[in-house]
Amino acid sequence: MAQNSKKDQIAQAALPLFLEHGIKGTSVDMVVKASGVSKPTVYNHFQDKSYLLAYVIDCWLQAQTTPAFQASTEKDLILEMDQHWLSAEACRLYGLCLGEGERAPSAVQIFLEGYDQPWRAALEEQGRKLNLSTDWLQASASHRLLRRLTARCTPYSEPH
Repeated sequence: MAQNSKKDQIAQAALPLFLEHGIKGTSVDMVVKASGVSKPTVYNHFQDKSYLLAYVIDCWLQAQTTPAFQASTEKDLILEMDQHWLSAEACRLYGLCLGEGERAPSAVQIFLEGYDQPWRAALEEQGRKLNLSTDWLQASASHRLLRRLTARCTPYSEPH
């Protein structure tokens, strides 16, 4: 049990480092300092940074709510998408995975399968209930994500 708490402590400290500095820019020494554990302890739990990032993402996913939309209109659906799916932290993880994913492909797969795909499935399900084009909704979601990524994950606002 103590090992799990150290492992989780390391992961909790590593998430903001990965989000701020990226995969390449986050050193094990930075993780050691932020987590308050020794370097051997980090390596005891994680073979390398890609394994650490995969675990960090897995822990992050466990803390997320189940993807679901309640909207009764297209406008409300887009608003829910922005507020719940494309949160600032989620956008930063998208950026990390898309920008440096080749450094940690298993972590990217965990993120896409555990976050992106369930949200896209929930979007399609709600879109069908509202008789909206699922192709349009998927394209809209991708466009909104891209806009946030290119705007450094600032909240997207519709032109007036």
